[in-house]
Amino acid sequence: MNSEKTEFDELNGEETSYDHVLKYTGVFGGVQVLAMLVAMLRNKLAAMWLSKAGMGFYMIYSNIASFVSSTSNAGIPFSAVKNISELYEDNDAQKIEASIVAVRSLSLWTAFFGALLCVLMAPFISFFSFDGDWGYTLEVAMLAPMIFATAVTNGEISILKGTRKLKCIAAVTTVSALFTLVSVLPFFYFFDLRGVIPALVVNAVVIMIVHLHYSLRIYPWRVSLLSSEVLRKGASMIKLGIPYVAASVINALTALAVPAILFSLGGVEDVGLYKVGYGLMVVYAGIVFVAVESDYFPRLAAVKDNVARMNYAINQQIDICVLFIAPLLIFMMLAMPFIIRILFTVEYLAVAAMATLSAFYMFFRAIMLPIAYTALAKGDTVIYLIMEIAYDAFSLALIAAGYYWGGITGTGVALSVASLLDVVMISVCYSRRYGFRYFHSTVKLSLVQGVLLFAALCLCLQGCASMKYGCGLLVLAASICYSFNILKEKTSIVAALKNKLFNKFGRK
Repeated sequence: MNSEKTEFDELNGEETSYDHVLKYTGVFGGVQVLAMLVAMLRNKLAAMWLSKAGMGFYMIYSNIASFVSSTSNAGIPFSAVKNISELYEDNDAQKIEASIVAVRSLSLWTAFFGALLCVLMAPFISFFSFDGDWGYTLEVAMLAPMIFATAVTNGEISILKGTRKLKCIAAVTTVSALFTLVSVLPFFYFFDLRGVIPALVVNAVVIMIVHLHYSLRIYPWRVSLLSSEVLRKGASMIKLGIPYVAASVINALTALAVPAILFSLGGVEDVGLYKVGYGLMVVYAGIVFVAVESDYFPRLAAVKDNVARMNYAINQQIDICVLFIAPLLIFMMLAMPFIIRILFTVEYLAVAAMATLSAFYMFFRAIMLPIAYTALAKGDTVIYLIMEIAYDAFSLALIAAGYYWGGITGTGVALSVASLLDVVMISVCYSRRYGFRYFHSTVKLSLVQGVLLFAALCLCLQGCASMKYGCGLLVLAASICYSFNILKEKTSIVAALKNKLFNKFGRK
């Protein structure tokens, strides 16, 4: 790695350091931990009050809302971050302000369009999502305010990301999580299944209000819905975002198809179990990736035209993601039965094996995600679309096959296999198209942590508890020590913390 870093330093002396990446991974990871703790409490109470069927409906309606939002946002959230980030690098305040006006105006247009689309498509979505049942049309239409609020929120998030207001993003995430808990739980407690849709709508509206409260203090509200300049900027953003929208629609359709398949082959309870298992390993462990979109993507977009800088940024982000995610996944695998009892109820222990087997889904995602953003940073959204379609196609097929042959547990294997194929596909394609390459140090640390993760997986699947926890804790300790030593070598933060602790306690 030293030779690789030296080569990069000769090309650019102002590269973003590992300290910066580690700092904001820690900042956003810490914020996300708080958000996750709030979500854990919400899910615990929801599991008690809604039952597995209620959790299944909660997942279905959430996926429906994501589908409609993805269909109607015209790619503005993606295009806005890229556009504003590039203007921010040029330090052109006037153009940044004009771009913000355009983003907010376009977000309002997409908000109205999305709400209308939700109402018009409600019968067809009901038929597709509930195994040919038209009876949920009204419930789907009631999600329209959620679609509207989500579009406005996405616009504000794009503005904050593009202008690198990272501390503000961290603050708004924290406050949103706390307000969400207070506003949503009463619906679950007092209305049971009838409270699912009101809870989702109120949640979206509360998050929108919080984002507006923070962003308007930085950039006062200005829109121009019928301005020719706004429409011109909007046309260029939409043109860039059309393939991204198509990819988002495919992703959302896949997200809708998974519970629909489980609902058809098994039932709504299996949909609820899948949601819990997926959330345990995929959503909660995803705290490591929060900084990727908020901090990494704008940085990558700024260096996209320099292959050396691009490769350094990608490998740097892979290093940090893998070093954080591997110990976390090993810990979660070992503690999975206890985590399920704490977060949910004993009837959800059936998903422990599924969640454990999906650990490699997150591990391979830690490698894939920083690479996948390259096409978006370069504005090559057609390639991004092709990659997403290919992944969604074989992942959906694998999940269906996994459930057919192995039930809910089989879906965990399917997720991990699909993620491995995604890494291979994207690595080969982006290597040929963009000149991407792995650094030797990145390959080495990924292999080491991958072997440790596989060892932990084998220990968790065998029946001897003393072997699982005795040897498993040793594997966890090895993973933590390896990550710590690599971070100590690559960053100055570890040394700085040691000095602070020594100065604070050493004098005493």
